Amino acid sequence: MHIVTGEQMRKIDEETMNLVPGLTLMERAGESVYARVLEEFVALKGMTVSVFLGGGNNAGDGLVAARYLAEAGAKVYLNYLRPADKLSPDAYKNHARLEQIKERKNLISNFLFSGDWRQKVGEAMAASDLAIDALLGTGITKPVTGDYAEVIDILNDSEVPVLSVDIPSGINGDTGEVMETAVVADFTVTMGLPKVGCVFYPGKAYAGELTIGDIGIPDEVIEAQHLSLVGIDYEEAFEELIGRNPWAHKFQCGSLLVVAGSARFAGAAYLSALSALKAGCGIVYLAAPGSIRTVVQSSAPEVIFLAMPENETGSLKGVDVSGLLNSVRFDALAVGPGLTTDEDTVSVVNELAEKVETPVLLDADGINAFAGRFDAIKRLSADKPIVLSPHSGELKRLTGVVVPDKPLERLEALRGIVQGTGVTLVHKGAPTVIAHADGRFDINLHGHPGQATAGSGDVLTGTIGSFLAQGCDPGEAARLGVYVHSRAAEIASARTGIRGMIAGDCMREVPAAVAELE
Repeated sequence: MHIVTGEQMRKIDEETMNLVPGLTLMERAGESVYARVLEEFVALKGMTVSVFLGGGNNAGDGLVAARYLAEAGAKVYLNYLRPADKLSPDAYKNHARLEQIKERKNLISNFLFSGDWRQKVGEAMAASDLAIDALLGTGITKPVTGDYAEVIDILNDSEVPVLSVDIPSGINGDTGEVMETAVVADFTVTMGLPKVGCVFYPGKAYAGELTIGDIGIPDEVIEAQHLSLVGIDYEEAFEELIGRNPWAHKFQCGSLLVVAGSARFAGAAYLSALSALKAGCGIVYLAAPGSIRTVVQSSAPEVIFLAMPENETGSLKGVDVSGLLNSVRFDALAVGPGLTTDEDTVSVVNELAEKVETPVLLDADGINAFAGRFDAIKRLSADKPIVLSPHSGELKRLTGVVVPDKPLERLEALRGIVQGTGVTLVHKGAPTVIAHADGRFDINLHGHPGQATAGSGDVLTGTIGSFLAQGCDPGEAARLGVYVHSRAAEIASARTGIRGMIAGDCMREVPAAVAELE
């Protein structure tokens, strides 16, 4: 599923209207809103809905939805913030159509541009079971003021659930920014394709539960835009999951070597190695300081522990890297969780990355071992696939680049880092973004605030490494790992709540997230 900026969507709309009448597209959009209401409320007869209408095509979508709701038996308040003659041409046609049926349907028009309109809104909202926000749409670039701002505040102060059409009014479609004030929606039906402002924060938090309204945009119109942003959702992850033969043995299901852990951070080794098994890896070897063997194997006996030499602080030192790489059979290597950046350990990580011939995932201290030396990683990526999974701090230490918070600026910075390399970059954040060297991006549409807990990144390392070992290419492994990790967090949080969820809870639900795909 592609994600678009406001400008890209405007171009798509223009090209589509050369092939499909605008009135037809508006009809489909309004029908999509109606279908979403029907999913949520089922019985519409006797229900009361307040529809808030601006002046553009967004209002037209709301008017179409209002007609469907009225014909299904709902009582509908039409709250116009602008005179009907100020509506867009197609929106006005739908206004006129409603005027023709008002007498036989339960439709009430409130004109909020004169008189005591606040009282009218208050009365409508007091009687309503649902409010539909069809005020502004995706084109907003200036702060919301005046009566629009007042109505938005009324919607937000009410306990009535709100459904936004296309994007919550007041959210910038290109940046996700709140333009002074914005509707806090319970549901958003975005038309055709999800907008950047609905999938990046803070806009994502305002959108509530996001669904896509299919308005029939021709495939060739979308393809002509050469869109580079793709959303990671269930369908995308489902396509990436590799099947398993019923007669497979463990080595045919992926073998992963994890190099992780220290006396101080034994849990990171445990979480990353066991997560790889839970994501479907047939066999996982953990090369870690011998002093943490008991901690790891008492909790994860299924992990094969390879005791490595260590220094006086409990970090890796003096590892025979060639001997380690030749001692076990593995399909991918994951390096980093809990290693520390002791000089001895940094030396081990660099030698591993140089000598290994399989795909490599570097995370945490696996990345920190190359601080200020991204050129070394770029050189290595010419010979083997490399996946990096840093947060912004690790990425700054590695490359010197401070990644901006604004979505389009963030994407541009990530593009500049990976362009011309063999690196797949998993930039952890809200949302997590995967940047590819060919200029494509994958944006995680899932994710959960409960993931903001120590050890969460170690679980992600295990899931990505697992799929890399199972035969996925780096992009596929990154997408699957990010999706499964975030979906597992969603499943876990239903039991633990947001604040009570820890990394182990997420890890325990990794099999459930994979099972949904299977």
